[in-house]
Amino acid sequence: MKIFLGYASEHLETARKVYSFLKSVNDDVWFDKEALVGGDDWDRERAVAQQTADFVVHLVSAEIFERPGVVNREIKQTLKLVEDQPIGATYVVFMRLDDLRMPAELIRFQYIDYFEDSWRDQLAQAVAKRAAQLSRAAPSAAPETTTVIEKARAVGGTVQPSRVESSVSTEFYNVSSDHIQYPADGVYWDFVNARLASEALGGFVGAVADFNRMGDRDKAQVKDYNAPHEWGFTMQEFFRRGDFLSVRSSLYWYAGGAHPNHGITTLNFLGPEFGYCSIKDLLDHDDEKAFRLVEYCKKVILAMFDGEGLEDFISNSFEDRQYTWDLASQYNFDDRGLTINFSPYEVLPYAFGSHEVFVPWRFATPLLGEKFVQLEDKLSA
Repeated sequence: MKIFLGYASEHLETARKVYSFLKSVNDDVWFDKEALVGGDDWDRERAVAQQTADFVVHLVSAEIFERPGVVNREIKQTLKLVEDQPIGATYVVFMRLDDLRMPAELIRFQYIDYFEDSWRDQLAQAVAKRAAQLSRAAPSAAPETTTVIEKARAVGGTVQPSRVESSVSTEFYNVSSDHIQYPADGVYWDFVNARLASEALGGFVGAVADFNRMGDRDKAQVKDYNAPHEWGFTMQEFFRRGDFLSVRSSLYWYAGGAHPNHGITTLNFLGPEFGYCSIKDLLDHDDEKAFRLVEYCKKVILAMFDGEGLEDFISNSFEDRQYTWDLASQYNFDDRGLTINFSPYEVLPYAFGSHEVFVPWRFATPLLGEKFVQLEDKLSA
């Protein structure tokens, strides 16, 4: 199995440690400092190694996403290569070097934290899983749900939530979910945990039920193309301070067709005073406020793709007001403002992936309902 290791130059020493560990579990690892010799065309050799790899590991940090460069080009290339992999393939692992918030395009991939003691075990498991996939190990024909609970832990004095992972695989489908749960006591946090679990497990149970009703024609197609149907859900904490919590989840599904589909969903809780809060709650169900919010997002996305000939497509996506609330619905919040998430197809063709637009409080606060006008101050307290 060929493994490609991508990293930024400032993380060379960390990359060497990860490379040494990867070599201990798999002999064929491409690492530029070991693979290249004098006179090699570095960029060409790197591109070839990445394109021919069976498994890719990217070391990521907050600083590399804040600037252009080769590392971002490598990651974008990996995202393109993922689409050519068999459905359900464990093809890429992103390893966080600091506690960064993963970009929307990457949240559907379960990451590994280098700063956690368990990173070696987790990386070895990912490599072993990919090796088993490449050897075409036959899955069990009898569905059996597996649930793994990672206990809550303290990092830097802050209690991190536990993770609950559930999965079931058969010859015809693979279904998995990964959601978070909090150890805090009280009715409010019981409600939060119940809502988070319902978001993940409701979809999980529904997907299993749908796939169990698969007809003979679909089963034959799965066997012919070796492409089991898939449903996957990954939840991540976007922001938490006190009783304020915002989470963002990535939804992935495939039920035949040219390519899988992806979506982004969010849940937002504003403490016992307000509980769960939808975008309609936040904007006081005011259609005009919602339209002003998505108009702001339209201008940002137009600027992002300036010169690429997508102006009409983007404008048309926002034009019909009957979709305004749907476009604004998947929001997150933090102490800086709102982040509006757009899934593939919503504002641009599928090939352009997911997008997010940050809306600072100076623009968002005047749009809030009267009871939320002090929200920024409360979040900053």
